[in-house]
Amino acid sequence: MSNRDLKRKDFAWHLPMATRWIDNDKYGHMNNANYYSVFENVVMTWLEVVNGFNVDNETVRCFTVENGCQYHDAVRYPDELECGLRISRIGNSSVRYELGIFRKQHETVCASGFIVDVFVDAVTEKPVTVPDEFRQAMESLII
Repeated sequence: MSNRDLKRKDFAWHLPMATRWIDNDKYGHMNNANYYSVFENVVMTWLEVVNGFNVDNETVRCFTVENGCQYHDAVRYPDELECGLRISRIGNSSVRYELGIFRKQHETVCASGFIVDVFVDAVTEKPVTVPDEFRQAMESLII
């Protein structure tokens, strides 16, 4: 399946969000940098708000080591969006989140992307095993 063919049902969790007038570029589309901001907001909301994890604690932290985005259809203010989240892989020290941005009430993906985070020791910043509580919660996002 191509990323362009992704549908809402392909994601385990969704976060609604509004676009802002300031999100648009001079062509009237949401600026490409803002898609990455949406992706990060969705992952951090799921981790910190939904699951109550502190990803900036004294023992372990998450560092983004890779990300990407494909644009399929323009998003613009005042679109109301929903961003879907799923996990395609949990490794020893890393996780790959996959995301899809949809207009509210639409099934066609406007943008798809990914974030790879590595769990690191808060002091040495060297990779560590994904903590069990994170791993258990993340398994609910695997489709």
